[in-house]
Amino acid sequence: MLSTSLSQMLAKSLYPIMIRRFASASSSPVKPTQKVGKVGRIGELKKEEEDGPSSGQLFIHAGLPMVCLSLLAVWVLKNSIEGKTKEYETSVGQVSKSERQARMEKEHDDMLQKLNKIRDTDFDNTKRIERPDEILERRRHERKSRNVWYRRLGRWIRGQS
Repeated sequence: MLSTSLSQMLAKSLYPIMIRRFASASSSPVKPTQKVGKVGRIGELKKEEEDGPSSGQLFIHAGLPMVCLSLLAVWVLKNSIEGKTKEYETSVGQVSKSERQARMEKEHDDMLQKLNKIRDTDFDNTKRIERPDEILERRRHERKSRNVWYRRLGRWIRGQS
């Protein structure tokens, strides 16, 4: 009993879909197997128009993404395998000493260039930091030299306080 009710439910749910599919195929004026050509000038038949997209459109929509994906996959695999191979060779010690030596010399030259840039900016690390009492002494001395009698007299004549 359960199987009959299940089959009836399936028949009821699939019936509208089947009617639409078969009705659209039978109601078309041209059968799918018939080929219809258009008549051109002086009775020549033109090529039949295809219902689907052209080959150029198919390539753009399906082929081009596939080609791009394949090329990208090849590039990623090549780079990853190359990196792993280099890493393995360095860990095992198969890298030649000349390559290591060249790499070390290049790093050394880069470091020297960076240090020379810093040195060329006139950075003076030998300046002494003044102590607070030395700062006070220097200011006291500047005040004394500014308040000498002849400088005070010159400021009084010019009208400066």
